[in-house]
Amino acid sequence: MQYNIISSGKRRIPRKKILKLLEIIEEDEEPPDSALNVIFIDDRQMARLNRKYRGQAVATDVLSFNIDDTGGEGKIFGEIYISSDTAAKNAGKYNIPFTDEIIRLCCHGFLHLFGYDHERRQDRLIMEAREKHYLERLTT
Repeated sequence: MQYNIISSGKRRIPRKKILKLLEIIEEDEEPPDSALNVIFIDDRQMARLNRKYRGQAVATDVLSFNIDDTGGEGKIFGEIYISSDTAAKNAGKYNIPFTDEIIRLCCHGFLHLFGYDHERRQDRLIMEAREKHYLERLTT
């Protein structure tokens, strides 16, 4: 899988750590041979996307969009949009490093592309367990 990390913001994005995490997840989840775009935006841009696709006119931390599940050259499996502004706010709120929150959001967003969800309690527990599994593997 090809990974494209795009950021126009001023905050430093831990690209190497993101790539390592995505590769760990890829090993288990086996996405189609295609590309994944991870795009860092600000709260204003995120609020626009959230309003357009979810009907909520507020910024959120991460949005994931499946694009093409078939794979192949030139195909894009999905896109993950992360608000660097909201990630920074979350990091302050949870008293964790900004980099840790960015990594968690990348993991969360990528898992959504594989169909994991957190709308129901049981689904949330499964998704949280997968996140924990991958984040622990990244640190070992």
